[in-house]
Amino acid sequence: MDNFNARYEKELAYQEITSNKYTLYGILLFIGVELLIWILNIIGFFELDNQIMSAVIGSSIVLFIPIILIMVKGDLSKPAYKYIAMTQICIITGTIITFLSYHAILLYVLPLLFAGHYRKRSVLWYTYVLSVLMLFVSSILNYYYGIMDTNLLIAGTHQRKWYLDLIANGGSFTYNAHPVFIILIFACIPRSMILLVFTFMIQYIVTASLHDAARIAQLTYLKETDSLTRLFNKNKYNEMVSMYYPNVDNITVIFWDLNNLKIINDTYGHEYGDKALSALASILYANSDEQCRRVYRFGGDEFVMIIDNPHNGEADRIISAVKDELVKCSYDISIEISSAVGVASGNGSDIIEIVKNADSAMYADKQLYHHR
Repeated sequence: MDNFNARYEKELAYQEITSNKYTLYGILLFIGVELLIWILNIIGFFELDNQIMSAVIGSSIVLFIPIILIMVKGDLSKPAYKYIAMTQICIITGTIITFLSYHAILLYVLPLLFAGHYRKRSVLWYTYVLSVLMLFVSSILNYYYGIMDTNLLIAGTHQRKWYLDLIANGGSFTYNAHPVFIILIFACIPRSMILLVFTFMIQYIVTASLHDAARIAQLTYLKETDSLTRLFNKNKYNEMVSMYYPNVDNITVIFWDLNNLKIINDTYGHEYGDKALSALASILYANSDEQCRRVYRFGGDEFVMIIDNPHNGEADRIISAVKDELVKCSYDISIEISSAVGVASGNGSDIIEIVKNADSAMYADKQLYHHR
């Protein structure tokens, strides 16, 4: 049966899938915003060159298509997907900034925000390094092919008034003789340092979030897990009966009770009684899952499995499998282990009544066992 670490790893794997889905949704939202800006530019709301805007939007959408197809068609649990997604997002933001420069300067932070929700420092720093690389490349390409910053053209750091006074006085510009050097030193390095600050801030948030999530997960595990059998306990059962099962259309409840636990304890000692309980619990767990067949330790030697929308004959197959495994397990621990079992089905809104019916059926089976 799963311990806390195993269950936590499962939860992290589930979060990997969820994070990849969020990345996909974010990409689609980004494309939607791009198309909206393009339309506003076409109708004259913005005044950027339509040819440049069309090239930017078209190229970014084309670059997004591979990662969208991979995430829609592929297995979102694969760890490599997040690195593929971050690589593609960095390339796309770099492409946009190449043409639009200061009009899209905030996009440098976008890949870091995408990386942050994966809550992994390795992904965050990978994205930072790639973002800085694209920053250097896009800044240089922007000088030659994009909407350029005038100060870079003349190697200046002047305000608007300086240019207006120069023009009014008939002055002329001295153009930048070493544009690549100026761009690298005075544009790329400061922006890289600003991105570094953002990265440290996001890392702090991610680390704090991970510590909080681990602490909450451990507390939740202790609250809802039986310490001996590691099955869900009565707390979890009560929560699910109150909040979840009433919304399920059809459920089947299987109620087990370990036979002769007192005799086992009195004859062999409580250690063997615990072994018998753990053996039954392990078998039940092996025939369950945490999605639609959940097992709870209902009482001292009582266990309940509740199946959401069961298939035809599913309960009978599980009961038969459990009985066969109990026979094998009896040989392994050198004591006879058996259990009484009862089954009841119905609509989830009647969950309490269904559990009572299964309990009654189990006690009837137990009476038959004692009269054999």
